[in-house]
Amino acid sequence: MTDPTPPPRPADSPDLDRLRSRLMQASLKTLLDQVRGAREVLPHLAALEVSLGKRGIVEIETLEPKLLSKICSQLSSLPLPGDDAPLLDLMTRLLDALGAHEQPHEQLATFVDDSKMMVMELSHTDFMKASFDQATTQLGEP
Repeated sequence: MTDPTPPPRPADSPDLDRLRSRLMQASLKTLLDQVRGAREVLPHLAALEVSLGKRGIVEIETLEPKLLSKICSQLSSLPLPGDDAPLLDLMTRLLDALGAHEQPHEQLATFVDDSKMMVMELSHTDFMKASFDQATTQLGEP
């Protein structure tokens, strides 16, 4: 006897991506509809809403880092419901795409020896004086 249920689709199937895109678009639409004027104030997010409907989630990976950053910033400025899985999936995909564009940072300092670092608190006045002294030293002034 054969099993009448179809085999499960792979996670990256076009049908599944299309469904995810539609769910993300619907959630984003609901979120933008909650805040009057959101589409005018958050144009990058409004464009993403349209793009999800036309091109799907694959469009996210083709966006420039600067645009991805603006979209992430605009999306995080809205009250995101914690129980909206498509919206959280969208945010995760946006952040992953943005992270894929980041350059690795060089290591700024390495502590090789066992010496200890001393930390102490300063008043605002002392901090400003030290900052001024450092700035004038760097400029070559006495």
